[in-house]
Amino acid sequence: MVMLRYLYAILLLIFAVPLTAQYFGNPNACGTGQGRSAWLKDYQLKPNDFRKGGDTIIYVAMAVHIVGTNNGGGYYSEATFLDAFCLLNEYFLPSGIQFVISGDILYHNNTAYYDHATVLEGYEMMAEYNVPDALNTYFVGNPAGNCGYNLPYAGIANSNSCSGPNDVTWAHEVGHALSLPHPFLGWEGGVSWDGSVDHNFSDPAPERVTYDYTFFQDTLILDTLIIDTAYVERVDGSNCHFAADGFCDTPPDYLAVRWSCNGNGTSPTTQHDPADQVFQSEGSFIMNYANDDCQTRFSLEQQQAMRAFLYDQRAHWILVFIPPLPGQVTEVPNQVAPINGEIQNVFAAELSWEVVPEATQYVVQVSRLSSFPPALTTT
Repeated sequence: MVMLRYLYAILLLIFAVPLTAQYFGNPNACGTGQGRSAWLKDYQLKPNDFRKGGDTIIYVAMAVHIVGTNNGGGYYSEATFLDAFCLLNEYFLPSGIQFVISGDILYHNNTAYYDHATVLEGYEMMAEYNVPDALNTYFVGNPAGNCGYNLPYAGIANSNSCSGPNDVTWAHEVGHALSLPHPFLGWEGGVSWDGSVDHNFSDPAPERVTYDYTFFQDTLILDTLIIDTAYVERVDGSNCHFAADGFCDTPPDYLAVRWSCNGNGTSPTTQHDPADQVFQSEGSFIMNYANDDCQTRFSLEQQQAMRAFLYDQRAHWILVFIPPLPGQVTEVPNQVAPINGEIQNVFAAELSWEVVPEATQYVVQVSRLSSFPPALTTT
């Protein structure tokens, strides 16, 4: 379901502008160490007691922040954002959840936030810029060395380099924002929260593992280390209601590192549960760590939990009206000027085109090169 109409009108201007390098490190998949919240544990004990809204589509307000450097460099492309936003809504359509941009896209020039080293610095960014009554998402160059993370009391930070039109990071972090933990909950630090205990996946898994979730609580904690224990899920489903993520339709998964699925859509790594039952992780779930081309869906139980969470905990994000849902306009507008390689004064250049019926906005990108690498600016 497409929430915005857009077109691309391209203006090529030949002039020299210094380029700002974007952060293209080797980020971790997800920096969210979110456990099963008290709300989720309560919900999973009695899911039928929570409102889910039936077949009603829930429209959720989303505030979008694009962060650049102090001099305005490094911005996430608005054209790429629009494609990514459409993909986000496609992933959430089966759950009956759709996101609507709240107000204008907000731009912030702040190098310290654009490239921040810790989630605590990310929290400072969110505390400064957050918009009330909306799910706040920030696109930055480096979100603490991760592709993305979610702070349940603040918002989402995504890396520009992991937010392309085919990337699943954004949907993954929104899943966290709507209460979902990883299916491999507890394995983020290995058997022990700090990675100090090695595990051979050819051996039976332990009954329990520990994990650190200090920065992912409802209240920001600065001076306390919080370590929790998670039961390891068994293949026979005997403990699925309270082990790992607590969802019984997401099978066991102990892989807390990025992996590529095989031809069967499962992990190449074979694992053994505490009863020594052999299995491979299922790659299709958006909340796991499989590569993007493997991930396609939220499980039915995950979908129902997200709807219940919105009604019960984030009702102030829900839009009380049903916004229009226009189709996507894809034709390129007829350009009026400049045409046929006309050279214009760089300080007084004019771009004009014929009006396209039903179009609500036009995206103009400026580049120095006809091959159009990442644009110098997007308006």
